[in-house]
Amino acid sequence: MPRRFLAQLNPLHKTILACVFLIPLFAAPQCAANDWEHQETHSDARDFSAAGFVHVRLSVGDMHIRRGDSNKISLRYTIKSRRESSLKEARVDFDVHGNDATIEFHAPSSANTQFDVELEVPEKTNLYVHDKIGDMTVEDVEGDKDLTLGIGDIRVDKAREGYRLVNASAGIGDVNGDGYGETSGWLGKSLKYRGEGKYELRAHVGIGDIKLGGK
Repeated sequence: MPRRFLAQLNPLHKTILACVFLIPLFAAPQCAANDWEHQETHSDARDFSAAGFVHVRLSVGDMHIRRGDSNKISLRYTIKSRRESSLKEARVDFDVHGNDATIEFHAPSSANTQFDVELEVPEKTNLYVHDKIGDMTVEDVEGDKDLTLGIGDIRVDKAREGYRLVNASAGIGDVNGDGYGETSGWLGKSLKYRGEGKYELRAHVGIGDIKLGGK
């Protein structure tokens, strides 16, 4: 009976059914956010070249990236965990080679552990950020952006005049871009914009919303 029932569902119904079961599983670490028993805050800074490329990978946690006032990458992050042993096992790989930087956050998969990240980059920086669960904010950074998020919200504040191409989409959720044109879609929304600038913005969230700001 269950197999026959699933076979009769159309793709949209299957998507909705999958989300009903999967969202509680993915949201579990976030629900425990107020129960963190162990926390540690660290900071690091590296010299960097303007107009360079910064690649960031994060599994669970919030990411806030903003423009700094120097040619440095300044990183400040807080590790939160319900187990002290997991707190000690978590680590960050921060590597800079010329105009290319990679920041990867690693947490044990056996316990609820997350990173809250604040990152300052030079005014002109190309960003490639991939997060699985959390919220992502990028403020006033010039450059190409490739932002991917599994579950959560993405917010980008940067004048749209700086972009020649914007492609934003939500698998399940909304896309809001004042002045960027109309969105399309029903269960998931998408937005495409072409302007006179020189940068590209590509943003995608699996489940969540995207907000594009700037005038």
